[in-house]
Amino acid sequence: LCALVLSACGGSQQPPSNQPPSGGGQQQQQQEPQGSAEPKEIVVYTSHQADIHEPLFKAFEEATGIKVTPVYAATGELFQRMRAEANNPLGDVIFGGGAETHEANKDLLQPYVPKEIDKLAPGTVAKDNSWTGFTALPIVIMYNTNLLTADEAPKSFADLTDPKWAGKIAMPDAAKSGSAYTTVVTILHAMGRDDGKGWEVMKQIAANAKILASSSQGPKGTNDGEYAVSLTHEEAAFKYVAAGGPVGIVYPAEGTSNVPDAVAIIKGAKHPENAKAFIDFMVSQQMQEYVAKELNRRPVRTDVAPPEGLEDVSKIKFLDYDMDWAANQREAVLDQWKDIVVQ
Repeated sequence: LCALVLSACGGSQQPPSNQPPSGGGQQQQQQEPQGSAEPKEIVVYTSHQADIHEPLFKAFEEATGIKVTPVYAATGELFQRMRAEANNPLGDVIFGGGAETHEANKDLLQPYVPKEIDKLAPGTVAKDNSWTGFTALPIVIMYNTNLLTADEAPKSFADLTDPKWAGKIAMPDAAKSGSAYTTVVTILHAMGRDDGKGWEVMKQIAANAKILASSSQGPKGTNDGEYAVSLTHEEAAFKYVAAGGPVGIVYPAEGTSNVPDAVAIIKGAKHPENAKAFIDFMVSQQMQEYVAKELNRRPVRTDVAPPEGLEDVSKIKFLDYDMDWAANQREAVLDQWKDIVVQ
């Protein structure tokens, strides 16, 4: 096995390779989940794109010998599926989607305390341990540098209400995308959550925006010059920056959120010990180093540095984002969002 996979499972502490985790022709050292007679298999429901989940699943398989069967869909669709299957769960783990979406559906989740919870940053594990953060994802404004100079790019959520941006903004559908739901709630917190002002701003932004089915369409379209601006999370934008794309990133002047995407065990999972091993693996030091260096995502561990080139957290204005409100008001927020989109 490559050094990354071995070290993530307690072997050699060599730094991870810059290649995706893979076998190296050596005999695999498989780690059996303790106290388990489960078949070495797991079904993972994931909203992560293939370029994210494929190398991670491959590393997990090689380190543990547990075969991963992925089921890919948007976060909202996956939770709908889990609710329909609640009496006979077909998945073991839900991997991806903003933590507040997990929080809103925690009746479908089985609490678990990660082995190295003391190494995880505050706020990246649910209060009741129903979900565990995977990476931190501030909401940002991404823009195409071939279409806009840094001076011309919007600096705030308020700027995006200007009619000059009509048809030039990309944003995913909050009813389908976990990151889009986080974006909507972030705007509400930034512009006025309880006095209606946030919704007025959201309506004006939505009127200027192309509402897309997938959270990956906006960043790709902005990189390709199809859109001038995209509302997205930091990782989705930064991967194009890291690849040398014509992309700039703005952290909104009003402030932004820093909600992690999450991983959790599905209540009633048929392979609960394998699911626990999956969570521990994904938040291990070596895997968090890999996702920071190779996947350009902010780690949730306090002992792992963020990707080189990302804005230092000390320079980002973060909002007092109410995770409980975001979870408890999810249905009401989405109803109002749907009304806006239909209009």
